Amino acid sequence: MSGKDVCSTVNRRLYKTRMILLAVTLLGTAGIAAAPSAADAAQVNVNQQTVNRTKQEIVDKWLTYRPMETGGNYMTADRIYETAPSLTSPYSAGKIQQPYIEDGLNAANFVRYLAGLPDDLTADWSLEKQQQTGALVNAVNNKLEHTPAKPAKMDEAMFQLGYTATSSSNLFMGSRTFYDNVLGYMSDSDPSNIDRVGHRRWILNPAMKKTMFGMVYAATSNGYSAPYATMYAFNRTRSASEINYDYVAWPSAGYFPNEVFAGDDAWSVSLNPEHYNRNRTDRIKVELKRERDGREWSFDAGDTDKTNEYFNVETNGYGIPFAVIFRPDGVDQYDGNYQVRITGLYDNSGQETSLVFQTNFFRLLPSLVARYSIQLEKGESVKLSLRAGAQMSGNTYQSKDKTIAQVDANGVVKGTGAGMTLVSVDDYIGGGNHDIQIIVRDKDDEQVSKWAASDYAAAKSNGLIDADFDHSYQKPISRYYFTALAVQMLETALDRSLYSGDAASGKSPFKDFDEWHVTLASKLGIISGTSAGQFSPNATITREQAATLLLNLYNAALKLNPETAKQVSVPAAAAKFADDGSISAWAKDSVYRAAALSLMKGTGSNQFSPKGKLTYEQTYILMQNVFTLIEVQ
Repeated sequence: MSGKDVCSTVNRRLYKTRMILLAVTLLGTAGIAAAPSAADAAQVNVNQQTVNRTKQEIVDKWLTYRPMETGGNYMTADRIYETAPSLTSPYSAGKIQQPYIEDGLNAANFVRYLAGLPDDLTADWSLEKQQQTGALVNAVNNKLEHTPAKPAKMDEAMFQLGYTATSSSNLFMGSRTFYDNVLGYMSDSDPSNIDRVGHRRWILNPAMKKTMFGMVYAATSNGYSAPYATMYAFNRTRSASEINYDYVAWPSAGYFPNEVFAGDDAWSVSLNPEHYNRNRTDRIKVELKRERDGREWSFDAGDTDKTNEYFNVETNGYGIPFAVIFRPDGVDQYDGNYQVRITGLYDNSGQETSLVFQTNFFRLLPSLVARYSIQLEKGESVKLSLRAGAQMSGNTYQSKDKTIAQVDANGVVKGTGAGMTLVSVDDYIGGGNHDIQIIVRDKDDEQVSKWAASDYAAAKSNGLIDADFDHSYQKPISRYYFTALAVQMLETALDRSLYSGDAASGKSPFKDFDEWHVTLASKLGIISGTSAGQFSPNATITREQAATLLLNLYNAALKLNPETAKQVSVPAAAAKFADDGSISAWAKDSVYRAAALSLMKGTGSNQFSPKGKLTYEQTYILMQNVFTLIEVQ
């Protein structure tokens, strides 16, 4: 076997401390499912499988293969072993209980199903001791290696068995479940792995039929108990006649759950070398188009930045030995339809050809609408809102510390003790469904006004009132606090981060204030300075100024998510307020358009109070009003 070891941090969906190593062998075309004869009726047509499947079929498969528990910490060292390993002489590899091995199989079968491959992998129990011993060797050395050194006083036969495992497996350190390991292998998009996404390609090898897992915990110098894991990768026992494929894509054509593909994951299209010439690759290019806003990306050999937009054609023997790999920049989360077009391909008769398919991302699991922290008083309750559009129901909520906050089956969180904890819903996929920070404080005399209580509760349910801004209810809000709440609301409504570009690089247009929310809001046209180069962050806002800012915010949302514009049209001006004469001429159009859109209301007796100072609690309600119009479903 020839090859090299590659060590890297895992994609951000998983914990940054985790490390993976890729088992590499240059196989040529060995192990590739060649195109079967047309007479073979039992064969699986990979591409037809993915294009024709429905969302419900994916849901049903998920229910079969989802992790055995929520959260990413159910495979702790005190739970998983039938026989515990020993990391000191005389060494013992130990034995993992069968349900945990099957959990890893479920993960591998689910991702293979999504790719259109047979989801019938079974455990090769003849490799059970080998894989567990490989994990033991790395755990004893406390180092993730395919070619490890022999631990002191380890029996030679034991070491050689472990070495066989480490040199023929995908390796992982730091993740506490096999399910999370598999999803980490499928991400494979850190700078050390993106050029070949080899972990992914081994798991999506059509010829694979069996695998086996191993895990041994080791104590690190800082006291952290780190699991070292193995997944046997080199199985190629499936008959070529079982599978017919033109390509194997991740993400695949057709419906695809966005929970298993992060915004900074690389796409890969592995091409059948029986159909495509892998020796003529210099003209290959890729075009990717997002339907919702028409944005397009073009990829070619010049895209070599492994931390940003990237492209590569890889022809070594990682499963299928011909893969086109590309990653767009500026994608926080995939949603809706994307079209892929690969040109510059040649078939094996020498004819130039192309490949086109569409991937339609959808939300499989329910997720919390809130993205920012929520503050509660002891005894206060709030019902957490769920993002619309998820295919799954029957949600499971969890609180990390019930002494601080409890959550019931309906998502109602109640503050029980001062402190901070995290609450999640259906957190099955290693951080793919985020936790929400709940901060509980002792009761305070400061309360929102009765007239604002209902809308305040709705805004808090949606996470529009970050704990940092949940105070001073009847006091005038500053320009900075208003802007920060507006940007946070926008991110929550659109369900994606807006922290990029000038905002991330710190290129503020103002001399007196440099903060990313303000930089972004200025760039989006939400708010401008008070004079040349001045933002005046502590200045207050009048209600007529707020009307203009809200319309700017609404228009920014339309630009960021054009689909919203199709759902809501701006109505004609409403009837005049009784204090119309007090509204500044420059603000009248904004005031009445904001009122017509139900973004703002009067203050009573048909008064608008244009010169009144905008308060914190009024701002919460305004944000809730805009959110209602622009929330992505």
